[in-house]
Amino acid sequence: MAGLAAVSLVVLALFGQLGAVNDYAARTAQTQLARIGFAVDSVDVTGAQGVIAHQIVEATQLAGGQPIFAVDPEIIRARVEALPIVRTAQVARLWPNRIAVVVETRSAYALWQYQGELSIIDRDGVVIALADAMEPPALPLVVSAGANEAAAEIIEALERFPHIAERVVGAVRVSERRWNLRLDSGADIKLPEGDVLAALAILDRVHAERGVLRLAAESFDLRGEGDLIVRARPDRAAAAGMRERDA
Repeated sequence: MAGLAAVSLVVLALFGQLGAVNDYAARTAQTQLARIGFAVDSVDVTGAQGVIAHQIVEATQLAGGQPIFAVDPEIIRARVEALPIVRTAQVARLWPNRIAVVVETRSAYALWQYQGELSIIDRDGVVIALADAMEPPALPLVVSAGANEAAAEIIEALERFPHIAERVVGAVRVSERRWNLRLDSGADIKLPEGDVLAALAILDRVHAERGVLRLAAESFDLRGEGDLIVRARPDRAAAAGMRERDA
């Protein structure tokens, strides 16, 4: 009778019908199955390597020898996707003793400076990790609240105007509505809320014709539709006898 009961539990475990037995019997069956080889022996990670793969294995919270029937793939998936570096994950049990984790990781896209911290973000603006402010990676810099979520907009726009992009050291999000581009000269390009591409096209054309980005300017204001207003630095304007309004 005892032997038949044990065989019945094994059959129920194998075919996922443990809902008909109590928790104690389920745990007993899982333990017995683990003893004959149905226990976690390895966690195979696909889609990540090195330190990231190690972090993923740790996030599963699985231990060697753990009954594989006690592993819930959905719970493991949620644990892995909780890692900032992981975009999506899929988890499966590979009988008799392996757990497979397939992940899509997030890629570093830009640096985001906000509230005194410098973070590495992906294209969606999700923070992947903190960056070393002394030795930051060579990524575009966006600054201020909401800049992370809108970073792709300005980065992709600048990719179409390389003569402007090569002079930009950072993009500042203003009131979470529009962008100011800080140039290596210290000047700002003030972009409108609306058609950023059209505004950059105007600046690119004028620079190609007259080299305006080489001027000792405080700002290049493109917020007016179809207009470019170049404001001289206050010290240069004063030396030229110009009033601030005229500058």
